[in-house]
Amino acid sequence: MLTSTLFITGLCLGSFMTCMAERISSGHALTSRQRSQCPHCQHQLRFWQLIPLLGILLQRGRCHDCRARISIRSSLIELLCGGLLAFSSMSFPLTLPLLIGYLVLIFNSLTDYLTFEVYPLTLFLPAGIGLWQQRPPLTISLFLVLALLAGLYLLARLTATFGLGDVDILLMLVFIIPADTLLTCLAIAAIAALVGFIISPPRHRLPFVPFISWSVIMVTQLTGLA
Repeated sequence: MLTSTLFITGLCLGSFMTCMAERISSGHALTSRQRSQCPHCQHQLRFWQLIPLLGILLQRGRCHDCRARISIRSSLIELLCGGLLAFSSMSFPLTLPLLIGYLVLIFNSLTDYLTFEVYPLTLFLPAGIGLWQQRPPLTISLFLVLALLAGLYLLARLTATFGLGDVDILLMLVFIIPADTLLTCLAIAAIAALVGFIISPPRHRLPFVPFISWSVIMVTQLTGLA
């Protein structure tokens, strides 16, 4: 019962985060009471079209009004959030900072992908809970991470190749996952970003937060931290 409840909660949170990220990235007011619209025909969506995962299935992947194909991005994020919450149900109290961190990472991955923006205010809650539960132990890995963060901060200040938002994300992660795990995640993210930069069409900048987020989710799930 708890697993099902957490899965449904995750679906709703994924849908909400996708909606908020898309609205804030497009300049729309977050406090608007108006329901979302189809990006193709601008028709206001009915309540049943907004039901997480079920809405796109009922429409068979196409807008009910203009028949344009619906992006599956929101559905994939809904499934990811639902799965992350459901699979972590056995150790939910202990992994609360990490679970909130997942949601924050996914939200900022979307905004970074859409507009190269990261929202530092969203990072305080998981970092604060993580610090309250346990302070990061003073290890060699932690000092390496802090030195790396200092270097990345200078790189972000002096060049446009690395953003301060990426540094903020890494600083949040210091408080919710072990330093050695964070180093592993960062190495995987850097390799994936390099491959992505090589095979993708030429761009002035490449959003790095999505690579950090997926590496953190993958490593923490595989190593049993969540």
